[in-house]
Amino acid sequence: MRARFSAVAVCAIVLSGIAAAACGGGEPPPPVAPPAPTEAPAASSAPAASAAPAESAAPAASAAPAASAAPTAGGPPKAGEWDAWSHDQKLEYMKTAVMPKMGGLFHDFDAKRYAEPKCTLCHGAGVKDGSFKMPNAGLPKLDVTPAGFKAMQAKHPKVVEFMMKSVEENMADLLGEPAYDPATQKGFGCLGCHTKK
Repeated sequence: MRARFSAVAVCAIVLSGIAAAACGGGEPPPPVAPPAPTEAPAASSAPAASAAPAESAAPAASAAPAASAAPTAGGPPKAGEWDAWSHDQKLEYMKTAVMPKMGGLFHDFDAKRYAEPKCTLCHGAGVKDGSFKMPNAGLPKLDVTPAGFKAMQAKHPKVVEFMMKSVEENMADLLGEPAYDPATQKGFGCLGCHTKK
C-alpha cells in the first residue's frame, strides 16, 4: 500500500507541473463545443476517419457527476485491447469518454488551474504532431525510488492523493487495465504517462 501511495504521489506531483506547462501560460481559448455524437460502428469494423486531431475541451463546469461521461457505444476497451485499437478508435474514445471524465476530475480538483483541460495536459507536443505518444517525455520526470516518492508526497500531498485516488484508478478503468499494483509491478500507473528521472 505504501509503495502504491508513493507511486501515485509521484504521478500527482508531475501532473500538477504538467498541467501548468500544458496550458502554455496565458489565457485559455474560449470553450469549444463538444463534437456532435456519431453513430457507433460495429465492434468488428474500424470507425470512420475523424477530422484532424484537435484538442477537446472539458466542460467549463462539472455540474453533472463525472461518471455521466459515458464511453462510446462500444464501451471501454477490455483488458489488453487498447494496444490493438486503431489510432482513429483511440482518438474517438479519448474525445468522447476520456476527456469528459478526466477533464471533469481535473476541473473538480482545481477549477482555476484546470479551468479547461485539453489533450495537451497529458499528451503535450504529441497533440500537435498527431502522435499522442505516451508516456510523454514532456511531462515532469519522476523519481520512482522510495525516497523520491516520499519527497513528492511530503511536498505535494493533495496532488499525490488526487493522482492516486482519482487519476490512476479512473485512467486504468478507462483503458480497461487494472490500476498499478506495486507487488506485481503491473497495471496502469504513473509511468503510463510520465517517464523516469
